Amino acid sequence: MSPISTARSHHLERSMGLTGAIATVVAGTLGAGLFVTLGTASSTTGPSIIVVVVATGILAMAIATNYSWIASVFPGAGGAYTYISRTFDNRLPGFVVTWSKWLGYMAADAVLALGFGSYLKVFYPAVDPAMAGFVLLSVLFLVNLVGTKSYSVVQNVIFLMLIVSVLVLVLPGIGHIRMANYQPFFTGGVSGLAAATVPMFYAYIGIAVAAQMGAEVKRPQRNLPLAMVGGTGILIALYLLTAVVLYGVVEDYRVLAESERPLATASQAFLGEYGTAIVAFGGLLATASSVHAVMAAAIKMPYAWAWDEVFPQCFSVVSRRFHTPHWSLLTLYIVSSALIFWSAGLDQALSIATFSYLIAYLTVSLTVGYVYLRRADIRARAAFQPGGWFWLPIGVGVLGSSAILFQAANWGALFSGNFAELSTLAVYLPWLAIGLLVFTVYWALGRRRGDDVTAILATIPGVVDEPPTDRRRAR
Repeated sequence: MSPISTARSHHLERSMGLTGAIATVVAGTLGAGLFVTLGTASSTTGPSIIVVVVATGILAMAIATNYSWIASVFPGAGGAYTYISRTFDNRLPGFVVTWSKWLGYMAADAVLALGFGSYLKVFYPAVDPAMAGFVLLSVLFLVNLVGTKSYSVVQNVIFLMLIVSVLVLVLPGIGHIRMANYQPFFTGGVSGLAAATVPMFYAYIGIAVAAQMGAEVKRPQRNLPLAMVGGTGILIALYLLTAVVLYGVVEDYRVLAESERPLATASQAFLGEYGTAIVAFGGLLATASSVHAVMAAAIKMPYAWAWDEVFPQCFSVVSRRFHTPHWSLLTLYIVSSALIFWSAGLDQALSIATFSYLIAYLTVSLTVGYVYLRRADIRARAAFQPGGWFWLPIGVGVLGSSAILFQAANWGALFSGNFAELSTLAVYLPWLAIGLLVFTVYWALGRRRGDDVTAILATIPGVVDEPPTDRRRAR
């Protein structure tokens, strides 16, 4: 099938508005960040985690700015894969960057679904978290199956309820803040502050999730930048407000650092026995919305690979009735459901997921810098043309991602010869090798068929009649 006929038969439908895109960024990220990370990340630095929230928020905003700019150039499915492959006219680098994220997305859905089951136990102690998570995955599978419009409606409702529940939980705590609780502020010095940046940055790990759904967003050159930058701004505000309240109402930060539910621990100080119920309700909303957003985003990477003929074609097949890539969605549902009941491999899958996120943020920031400096033909298609200030988010995105990637991968162990601590790389590299084998097989099959790679790369995954750059019209 030619690239043009594939585009017309496998394209996605632009049915998601601005609110749905913002809800995807915010509600799809809060699940782990707000309800767990704010507490556990403080173990090395104490109340100064507030500073870390701001610092990692600046990095997250820089990355969101970079993504939003290039997303307005390539408003299609696949996120980083599409941006990198279309910029460099090569499918391999984009595939390498996003291959491990696919497994990570499926693992994240399983973990978040289990988290939903754990919060449900607060109201129904006898419930099996795995079964509850499986039921949630099944319901949201059906919601996603019937199309982006139904996804947006459900996500918008959950998003609004989640924001209200968080504010109801946090705002009353402002009146119970005691300045003495912030002392000592820096408990671990500079090294402790730096160590906290890795777990705290994971609270922003979903800021680019809307990029995966670029082919389904209405008015993408306007709404994608607003969703990514605006959604990240909302996350920073919520995290900062929550951190200020948490560490202002609890006398000993170690209680929060050691708590599996730090929000519940803090809320009991000013909400009493009702605190646990409120946090549990918020946790249900947050984990459900995160599962929903991750599910909707995760299916777009294999969809984009299949669109470009480097993955089985069934993954780009779109339901005629609902305009959704149902085989890609079914695969995610099956694997995530299996991981719920076989959780032994979840930690390893998530370790390469977080590693892969950082690689994607770094490479996209580098790609944006390359386009801005060397590719005026691509740059001209962006929704906005920033001035010299744009080098600031590019620089922050590259340097910040590199620093946290170095710490997350523990490259220092490699240089010191302590190979036993290289657990992340030990998982990431074999999985990457599998991906390279898959790519090579489908690249060879395409070469045998005589696929026109230039014509393929002149399309945007999921989009019909929207050329990625001006140079396509010249061909």
